[in-house]
Amino acid sequence: MLDALVIGAGPSGSRTAWNLAKAGYSTSIVEEHEIVGEPCQCAGLITPRTFEYLGYRRPVSQEMNGARLWGPKESFLNFQANETKALVIDRPDLDRSIAEKATDCGADLKSGHRYLGHRKSSNGIIATIQSKSGKIELETKMLIGSDGPASRVARDAGLSSKREVLAAFGADVEGYQGIDNHVDLFVGSELAPRFFGWGIPTGPNTGRIGMATVLPDRPKNFFRDYFHKGAPSKLLGGAKIINRVSGLIPFGIREPSYADNILLTGDAAGMAKPTSGGGIYSGLISADAASEVIENAHQKEKFDSKTLSPYQGLLKERIGGELSKGYHLRRAFLSLNDDQLAEIISILGEPKVKSAIEKTGDLDYASLAAFSVLKAQPKLIKFAPLLLKPFI
Repeated sequence: MLDALVIGAGPSGSRTAWNLAKAGYSTSIVEEHEIVGEPCQCAGLITPRTFEYLGYRRPVSQEMNGARLWGPKESFLNFQANETKALVIDRPDLDRSIAEKATDCGADLKSGHRYLGHRKSSNGIIATIQSKSGKIELETKMLIGSDGPASRVARDAGLSSKREVLAAFGADVEGYQGIDNHVDLFVGSELAPRFFGWGIPTGPNTGRIGMATVLPDRPKNFFRDYFHKGAPSKLLGGAKIINRVSGLIPFGIREPSYADNILLTGDAAGMAKPTSGGGIYSGLISADAASEVIENAHQKEKFDSKTLSPYQGLLKERIGGELSKGYHLRRAFLSLNDDQLAEIISILGEPKVKSAIEKTGDLDYASLAAFSVLKAQPKLIKFAPLLLKPFI
């Protein structure tokens, strides 16, 4: 019998397995794809804080210290910070590096294996896995669902909750006319309704572009317009698609994120940030919290939901506050029309407001910049009174 079985070798799953294997617990990771990290479903933009949290670095394609914001009605703003705000990385490489840390510590990685379901046993849980040669069963004391937004582990455990789900579509392109060290962001109902689009330079003449919108709208249809109209078309004249990527982004922490013998981490637990859609850093935080709770359960030799319930509190304490503030910021954003967005972009260009953004802008903690901007220009409250709620 295993001490822990992790479903999914993304950052949060592999980090959980790494922690548990390092602590001496027998741990296996089930990954449905043959190669960890592929196909890629991420724009590959992280903060330097993510590497600090991991305790090691991987190769970086670009260090980003600026952003260009393209809005409705020809509104535009260019930000330039004095420090690196984000890093462009090879996301599959990052995923594989964390999985390798787990296997180096003794975790067993089963790639090309697919989780089919589980049932309770007298000692824990029996998971049914589709292997390359047929179905196998693995018995474990703890099952960790790190299997993404549409988590089958969560579904099978009855851990369902209403969440907003975005669909994202993007591509790696040649012929991207961006600016080194600057991310391009696109907002407005015609190009990226209810979220935003992005363009990230990855090298000379190459970039990673994409957009996300709320289901049932299909992002692929809006993505086509990037090459033909509006601000993105100015940067994509003659661009050629090299590789396409797509994925789902869930907003809202799943509550609860645990059941008897089960914990969820990463996107399965709802760790994506409502302001940016990113979830690597917050997913790693959830992995460490899960590991602590699981180790405590092993020490007590109790794996019931009551023993695992402190996990929810750890999520709220360590990252839930920021995710909650991000949720309020998103609601405020959704209340705006294109005319208001254009006016806000104009206000953000005021020297004192722009300076506040450049100093405090943070992909992981967007509320810091939001609070600084409101202090610099309180009249922004007129557009969305909801903006004030997280800061009272």
